[in-house]
Amino acid sequence: MEVGILTMHRVMNYGSFMQAYALKSVIESFGHHVTFRDFRNGEPRHLGRKVVKPSILGKIARLPSVLSNPRETLRKRAFRHAYRQCFKKICWPLLEVPSKPDYSLKADVMVIGSDEVFNYTQNHAFGYVPCLFGHGIEAPAILSYAASAGYANWGDVVSDNMQEEIGSGLRRMKYISVRDENTRLLVEHCAGISPTLVIDPTLIYDFDNQTPQQRVIPGKYLLVYAYEGRMNSEREVSSIRSFAAKHGLKIVSTGAYHEWCDDNIVVSPFELLRVFQDAAYVVTDTFHGSIFAMKQGKQFATFVRSDNPLGSNANKVFYLLHQFGMESRIVNDPDKLGEVLAEPVPCDVFNERLAPLRQASMEFLKRALS
Repeated sequence: MEVGILTMHRVMNYGSFMQAYALKSVIESFGHHVTFRDFRNGEPRHLGRKVVKPSILGKIARLPSVLSNPRETLRKRAFRHAYRQCFKKICWPLLEVPSKPDYSLKADVMVIGSDEVFNYTQNHAFGYVPCLFGHGIEAPAILSYAASAGYANWGDVVSDNMQEEIGSGLRRMKYISVRDENTRLLVEHCAGISPTLVIDPTLIYDFDNQTPQQRVIPGKYLLVYAYEGRMNSEREVSSIRSFAAKHGLKIVSTGAYHEWCDDNIVVSPFELLRVFQDAAYVVTDTFHGSIFAMKQGKQFATFVRSDNPLGSNANKVFYLLHQFGMESRIVNDPDKLGEVLAEPVPCDVFNERLAPLRQASMEFLKRALS
């Protein structure tokens, strides 16, 4: 069959790439032809503000530090340029994404997901995109796989009077699966449908054949994997640097630039897996960063952010860690980071829970595509 995938595959983020690559690979293993479809950004429909964009005054306030340290500014620009080139020259060709967007919504089956495809409150980025909720798609079968609403919730839907708009689209789908409890409740309330809980594509696909055999970074290091601007508080930086110094570790960041780290490197998406594999410790605040650390059996800690100017990660990250018995990895107080990193990670619990969840998720996908 001709299977289309609607997801955030053009977002320049390693996690977005990995989930897209994994889902495409799994569906192709069933014998189908898979292509990614693009969508146009929609209009904002959320009446509140989940994300606070930097103001003009805020940008002006940062000018003195930029001007006082031009070398650091140039390093950051070089990093960002190399990162963009990585996606244009490596990531998107691996996904077989055309240079020009493909907005066709016709296919034998259209798969929506994974990632935050049900987060209609991303007014700063995508706005409300009707096709991500099933509207306007011309396919005999529409399904979602491991969809997430991110920081959107049922309360937002009611406040924004979006119940019928979202619900009518969801009811067009033949199969609906989600990856967290918050999204399950949103779907259930909006559409009167109980969706299937599945796990992220990066957890049902093994990247063993793609992971490099050789180390990418020599020596011992602590890996920081966090979005730019979201791990810069004085307390967080101090706790990470103190822990690294105590254990004789270099601090390496990839995926985003953090000037307080010893090294900021750009790697290919599969080299990233090797970087996780060889890290002595991992500190993250992302969904996929937590997944990569768990899969590699690393000593890791995850900052769960209930309220943040760049958007809360609590709904999806807390559920993920709870799902795999990893509550001990949560950092609420930066001063407790060392204690979290020192406590053994329950890898046996992760592996025990992963096997049945992976089997059930694969069975859902096979059934939905049959």
